[in-house]
Amino acid sequence: MTALRQPRLWHATAAAAALAAAGAGVWLLRRFDPNAPDSPLPGCLFFHFTGLYCPGCGSTRAMHGLVHGDLGQALAMNPLLFVVIPAMPLLIAHGMGYRLPLPKRAIDLMLSGKFWLTLIFGYWIARNLPWWPFSWLAPG
Repeated sequence: MTALRQPRLWHATAAAAALAAAGAGVWLLRRFDPNAPDSPLPGCLFFHFTGLYCPGCGSTRAMHGLVHGDLGQALAMNPLLFVVIPAMPLLIAHGMGYRLPLPKRAIDLMLSGKFWLTLIFGYWIARNLPWWPFSWLAPG
C-alpha cells in the first residue's frame, strides 16, 4: 500500500469506528432512560463528590432528549451541547484535510484552544452561579 492511500484507509476506519460508537450510543439512549432511578447509565462523578456542576453535567440526559426528539429537554440539560455538536463534524472534517466554506476568521476561532478553554471554563463557572440568568444553565 502506498503512503498516499494509508491516510484514506485510516480516515475510513476512523469514520466507521465513530459511526459504530454513535450507533451504539443512540441504541443505549433509546433503550435506557438516564432519568430513571434504576438506570445503568452512570451519573456525574464530579457532581456526586463536589455538589457542583461540571461542563458535561446533564450531557447524557441532553443526548437522551435529542435521541427522542425532545429539544426542550436537551437544551434544559446542557445548553453547551448545542454549540459543541455542530462544531464537532466541522472540526473533524477540517482535521481530515477538507477545507470548509467558512470565513478564515471563523475557522481560526474554532481551531483555537484558547477559545475552547475560555468557553468551557466560563460555562463551568457560570452554570454554578445560583442567581438568574445563570441558574438556567444548571441541568434540570
